[in-house]
Amino acid sequence: MKLIKLPVIALCLAFLLAGCSHEDPNSPVYKRKQVFKEMLRTSQSMRDMLKGNATWNAQTFAANAAKLQQLSTQPWPYFVPVNKDDSSKTDAKPNIWEKPQDFHAAAQKLQDNTAKLQQLAATNDPAQIRPQFEAMEESCTACHKAFREF
Repeated sequence: MKLIKLPVIALCLAFLLAGCSHEDPNSPVYKRKQVFKEMLRTSQSMRDMLKGNATWNAQTFAANAAKLQQLSTQPWPYFVPVNKDDSSKTDAKPNIWEKPQDFHAAAQKLQDNTAKLQQLAATNDPAQIRPQFEAMEESCTACHKAFREF
């Protein structure tokens, strides 16, 4: 019998341990994380095109802008105070619930910026689109600074 090499064992243990950190897929925390992950994947594709790291494709960019605009409306209902039985890890700061008007304003700013981005995507002109994409990203960053633990 051959001995299994240590890296293979470590890899197997990592997969097993990953399965132990199960989050409830019905949890509000889990659901909002999934929306944000999809937003990140979508915006990364767009960022790559605008920075020249991927070939510019106006049709794909416009489709992603539409998808991003739709996604920007989805995570907010899942920001509810965490249930004590929910084992999902959250990086949300308590001020989301302490300053709900500020949080809702930040969410609205993102939605407004993604709507403008979707409109500009129809121009098929990266030079016109780029500043709005940056504004959209800045709204994400500002919200994270105010409402997310790092």
